[in-house]
Amino acid sequence: MKRAILGLAATILLLLPVSVAGAEQAVKAPAVQENNKQENMMPVPISVEQKNIDGVEYLIKVYELPAETPQEQLVETDFTQDGFLFTYVTTDKQVKEQKDTKEVTQEEKAESKSKSLDEVIKLFPTTKNYDKDGYKGTLTLDTGSIVTGVSEYTTKNYTVSTTKEYPELMYADPSYVSQSASKDGYILPLTNVSWTVMATGLSGDSLVPTEYKAVATYSKTFSSQVPTGYISTARYKGNITKTTADTAVFTITYAGKDLEGMPPILKAVTGIILLLLLCCGIAMLLFYLKSRRGADVYNLIDKEYIRIGRQTIQPKEPVIDLNEFEELIQSNVFQFVLDRKTTAALFGRNLNITYQDVTVKHRVNEKNGEYRFELDLGGVLDVE
Repeated sequence: MKRAILGLAATILLLLPVSVAGAEQAVKAPAVQENNKQENMMPVPISVEQKNIDGVEYLIKVYELPAETPQEQLVETDFTQDGFLFTYVTTDKQVKEQKDTKEVTQEEKAESKSKSLDEVIKLFPTTKNYDKDGYKGTLTLDTGSIVTGVSEYTTKNYTVSTTKEYPELMYADPSYVSQSASKDGYILPLTNVSWTVMATGLSGDSLVPTEYKAVATYSKTFSSQVPTGYISTARYKGNITKTTADTAVFTITYAGKDLEGMPPILKAVTGIILLLLLCCGIAMLLFYLKSRRGADVYNLIDKEYIRIGRQTIQPKEPVIDLNEFEELIQSNVFQFVLDRKTTAALFGRNLNITYQDVTVKHRVNEKNGEYRFELDLGGVLDVE
């Protein structure tokens, strides 16, 4: 009840300055002043638009600011403008993304044991992801850019040789044999000569060779560097993009209430009604505050007095009816605390305390301040 009355009074006090013409101006000026102070501290909007949608007046302010700007810093408290009281409704944030795109070429290397293009191309994936310095994208292999070279060598020895025959020689004389021969572009030295007798004749009583054939062997050992490993280089090409969100567009919307559109007669009638409501609310509040005089009731529970409620006491017929708290009572021992005004009103008089079918009387012996006394309704009471 108390909260309802206080809420009604507060509502009336808030509504009254809006409806009464004179008080309206008093409220308006501080609001504008506060608004101007706040605007001086706030960023300047890039656009401000006021429009009426379905009978409601809206004010829309647009800001372009760093994306990390807190939205709540842009919201203004209620303010008046052009005869309207504007109240914040909503905020819309649109991040502005800026994209920077460029083409890049990136080289990759791979080692292999073969220089065959069919084998080398298997070492490079068709595409690869690019992610560096904020740029991202997909690069594609340029197969025509693949170049393969030798990465390491080993030494290999080999021998080149040939034979040559020299027939119909009269003597086994090495001077008849050439000291070198050529083969496949190589000049080979003489390394061996074998002689074969091809014919004989009598010389006295003995047979002697009359014809020889020489077989000459020419040979030479060479060494060469043979590749044992290869390294291939390939290029990837593609477009990469860097996306930044440095700024954002904030759209702040306010809804307005018309402060000047109310007809003068309606304003006057509304003001009178509100004044009457205010008077009624104040009267109800005073009546409630006056009628709440009474006593706080405590019950002895687990060796401790626990407050179980409060009861209003009418000075003409001072009664405390404990049956109201029956569900909370756990013992027959009670303590009562009368407020200052009730104590003064009941000084020297008897106060009736009723519980179930028992009624006892207690004389109030104090006049000033709160009055506290205890009663045990389970035993014999000494009532004055």
